[in-house]
Amino acid sequence: MPLTLPDGSRTADLYIEMGRFHHQVAADVPEETAALMAATQRPVTNAALTEGASAPAWKEIPSWVLVATEDLDIPPQTQTFKAERAEATSVTVTASHPVSVSHPGDVARLINEAAQATA
Repeated sequence: MPLTLPDGSRTADLYIEMGRFHHQVAADVPEETAALMAATQRPVTNAALTEGASAPAWKEIPSWVLVATEDLDIPPQTQTFKAERAEATSVTVTASHPVSVSHPGDVARLINEAAQATA
């Protein structure tokens, strides 16, 4: 969907089509949950997916990554590459994109591990 930003530049809001959402984004969550997620999804602007970072934080601070091996939105190979580049502590979970919905315990454990390691 076309969008004009406050500075007058043009971009697009991107959404996952509702009929494709369950398979594309949330294949390992119940269909009813995926339908709610599809109906309430927030758009992402094309600019958010293409602009670079000025100073990547992972170069200066420790990082933890949860790689979702069934993610169709961010390929697991990309997740793994970025984790390795950041020398991150990495955990792999057989999960789709919304891993915090489908595997909240794994996410909570990784957050707790990061919190304890940096306390």
